[in-house]
Amino acid sequence: MGVCVSCRRRERKAPEKRSVPGAGGPAKGAAAELLPRRVNRLTAMANSMSNIKMTNPIKGIVSKRRIRYTKHGFNLDLAYITDRLIAMGFPAEKLEAVYRNHIDEVNRFLEKMHKDHYKIYNLCWERSYDSSKFQGNVAKYAFKDHMPPNIELIQPFCEDVHKWLSTDSRNVAAVHCKAGKGRTGTMVCCYLLYSGQMATADEALKFYGTKRTLDEKGMIYLFLDISSRRYVEYYAALLRSGVQYRATKVHVRSLVLSPAPPALNGSHSAPELAISQAHPPFKTPSGCQEVSRTETGLRVHLTHCTPLYGDVRVDVYNKPKLKMGKEKMFHFWFNTFFVASELAEGAQRVTPLPDSQYRPNLETFKLTLNKWQLDDAHKDKQHKNYSPDFKSSRFVAHAESRAASAASSSASSCSEPDTEPDAHWDSGEHARPRGRCASAWAATGSCRPTTPTTRNYAHAPAAAPLHAAPNLSILINDHMLLSCESTYL
Repeated sequence: MGVCVSCRRRERKAPEKRSVPGAGGPAKGAAAELLPRRVNRLTAMANSMSNIKMTNPIKGIVSKRRIRYTKHGFNLDLAYITDRLIAMGFPAEKLEAVYRNHIDEVNRFLEKMHKDHYKIYNLCWERSYDSSKFQGNVAKYAFKDHMPPNIELIQPFCEDVHKWLSTDSRNVAAVHCKAGKGRTGTMVCCYLLYSGQMATADEALKFYGTKRTLDEKGMIYLFLDISSRRYVEYYAALLRSGVQYRATKVHVRSLVLSPAPPALNGSHSAPELAISQAHPPFKTPSGCQEVSRTETGLRVHLTHCTPLYGDVRVDVYNKPKLKMGKEKMFHFWFNTFFVASELAEGAQRVTPLPDSQYRPNLETFKLTLNKWQLDDAHKDKQHKNYSPDFKSSRFVAHAESRAASAASSSASSCSEPDTEPDAHWDSGEHARPRGRCASAWAATGSCRPTTPTTRNYAHAPAAAPLHAAPNLSILINDHMLLSCESTYL
């Protein structure tokens, strides 16, 4: 039986029903056949678009004030810090390569300019790539974005770079993170100090800024985290003194904010601390703190403290009393080794606080970070959230050193030092908290960080043409710094 004319017209007009992938069902018929072609076409388009002139403005916008290498037919987010030290952005692929360095272009640049004499140092924690594209000459010293490196990661990195550059005068080192900014700047500045090319942290930071950015508006100080700069200063202090590094145990007791930020002046909100340790990862129990007002500001006292080692982060929040959430105010990183030693620049010896529960022979120091030394708070250029003289003060107590004769016997040991004379010192470490802190202590009270490690920091050995500084390996009295618990009051 034939089909009527009207039915044939409807068949010709009605389009073929196809399911759009990801929007209601699997692709069928012609759509299923076209899907692989579309994916391949998009990939090929991304690979080709990243190298044509049309994308140059996009790459320039992403680079902001960073210097780009535009010679010899290249357009890369890359700069020579020295003749043998390169800072660059992440070697990307596919769509990401439209606005970042294309990995093939980076390979072409290195093969053309430094064939068989380059090594890449990847600092990026969150991503990686096929190292075979660079003949396997890739070393990874990764740490997370927007945070300083583990203090014990810096020395191996510097030693690796120096060994590579010392092997052949033609060798170059290319360092990158994701954008080639903060993490790259931190480690490059540390190497400039290690190799003796720069004498101070400030000198290294300024030199890197002039080589990596276009002008003063784009200086490294605008995109290197405040705490990262502090770690460059830490490393400079280690090299300058030649002391032996070892993670020191501390107890965070309280933090004083002076004057109180406007957001915390009323009675409807209060500051709240979140304290965490980087390695191994650990966070102190929340909710175990008391807030009191002083003549000059606010004091946040922790009612239960857990010992912390190494790299520690302190976050300060504004917690409204009638709301569930809280607003981040600022944070800062510090390393416990630099809390109660002669390397703690800016430390001021003070009389123990009247309400101190510690032994009278404990030395007490006051360490202060001003507004411009606090991450996030330093961005308040108009002083809307913090007064120009805002500061965060830390009070640090540690036991006096024992007989100097004991130093030599403990200097060679990496075990936990004996603290028997301090047995009656109520640090709060073994005291079970009461009330609302009890449940938090049950989960974390037994968590003890691993045994601290020891590392000797000295300048790089002499190796032309890097003009390395002489070896400055000096041991100090271990008991003064390490045998007792450095404790935040």
